[in-house]
Amino acid sequence: MSWLDEFILKRRANVTNAYIFETCDLKRIHQFTRFILGSPDFAAHKKYHLNLQLQELRDLETGSPVALEEQPLLGPVPAPINLRKLFTSLRMSPIALVISFAYNSRHSQYLEEFLVSVSHDDYVYGQKSTVAVFASSASLFDNIVRRLVYTIAIPPSTPDERLEVLRRIKGELEGRFGRQLDLNISPDVVSASSGLTLHDVETAAIESFARHGDFKVEVFTQYKIRLLREMGLEYIRPNRGFESIGGYDYLKRYVSSRIVRVLRSPDIAERYGLSVPKGILLYGPPGTGKTWFAKALAKEVGLPMIAIDPSTFLRGIVGETESRVKQVTGIIESLAPVIVFIDEFDQLALGRQATLVTDSGVSRRMANMLLSWLGDEGRRSFIVGATNFISDVDPAFMRPGRIDEVIPVLYPDFQARLEILRVHTSIVRRVPLMGVSLEDVAARTSMWTGAELEKLVLEASSLAMESDSQYVTQEHFEEAVKTMQVNVGEREARLRSMIQELRRLEIVNHGLLNSALQSWDRDRMEGERVRGVMA
Repeated sequence: MSWLDEFILKRRANVTNAYIFETCDLKRIHQFTRFILGSPDFAAHKKYHLNLQLQELRDLETGSPVALEEQPLLGPVPAPINLRKLFTSLRMSPIALVISFAYNSRHSQYLEEFLVSVSHDDYVYGQKSTVAVFASSASLFDNIVRRLVYTIAIPPSTPDERLEVLRRIKGELEGRFGRQLDLNISPDVVSASSGLTLHDVETAAIESFARHGDFKVEVFTQYKIRLLREMGLEYIRPNRGFESIGGYDYLKRYVSSRIVRVLRSPDIAERYGLSVPKGILLYGPPGTGKTWFAKALAKEVGLPMIAIDPSTFLRGIVGETESRVKQVTGIIESLAPVIVFIDEFDQLALGRQATLVTDSGVSRRMANMLLSWLGDEGRRSFIVGATNFISDVDPAFMRPGRIDEVIPVLYPDFQARLEILRVHTSIVRRVPLMGVSLEDVAARTSMWTGAELEKLVLEASSLAMESDSQYVTQEHFEEAVKTMQVNVGEREARLRSMIQELRRLEIVNHGLLNSALQSWDRDRMEGERVRGVMA
């Protein structure tokens, strides 16, 4: 059912006299006004348009200004609209009123009393008068208003609509150039423009023609990527896989067999009666390489990645949460299959107990919409979340079909630290080493993060430079270790607390957790042995 069919059905059923249409596409307003002008349901109605920006009321059929009863005209444009008189007019004769475009609290406050009065007034219904408000989001309005009016979320576009837009633009271009044009309006182009509004499709098509003389799939894709970037989302094509991750063998083996293999070949899971996984949540202390691991996972699967920065994303949608989230998730799904990486996942999936009293409701509405998206059986994107605070994540997110598993990412083990040291002394930078045992350094840095190991290399190099040494030696590394404050005991206590949390969760594979703990125990004992020898 289209959004216009939904509107007519609800109006005939007398759900309410007032409707809010959620969209940021002004072309939808023009589409609705054309529908009203041609609909037999409104054939006997006067048809008015109230422009909130210009504060003018005009007749939709003639375009001329409308003066309400006893409202004087000031030149060609009426005085500021008196909503009380407009309400009276709706009760006295059949009127279809289109109001555009509400995009801030000033607009919603101006309309709220009017909508409440109109919504279930018997006289308004007796005249079959109808009010349609176009707004960037229904969340601009108070809860009681949203209960009394009916909200319809308009989709960005449908395949048939996008095809129609492309054909219309092709016709306009042919009229301009006076000849037929061989423009690509294939199913691939229609699919590539999925997730864009009608205005966006038109803009991207014209830009594509101006740049390439044709409708190119990559132009529509790049247009969506730019829109995602504006909302704090980054489109990434990872270039390094699991070979770039030192150590973490237990983790790489598990994810390769349970996640990567199935995503590459879904028929394998189907053969064994398994569903394709929908998402994982990486849980571990800061600095343990969760972001790097997510990128490597995307490379292993062979998919691009969309990275969401929750703080930027939330700032970009405050005031228009629902409509923007729908557009963003729609664009993400149109780019699928794709890996969606959400760092600081707890910020977007905030549990009720962690929501601040001062929160305006944005976080809760955000969580509800994300739950709806994540739980959609048709979702083709694969979610990789990362968090340092799993206790703050709403348990509703951690269910099969949304987030299938929580995967522990502990501090780098011995092999991981050794590989990190090698990378930062011979690949990222060329450090002139002499007589340095990276194995000894790795053994002495148990519970250190990758970022701290990088800093250790830089500190050792700085000490060598200060002493005018031709090489960076073992002594420089030993001195550098002493300058860095890493509280191993505190980190071990934090890790134990984290493990207790993991054991309480139902969607943790405890075999994987035990493998991680065995690796950690071996690493800890080796570190104690080496530190004892060096002492």
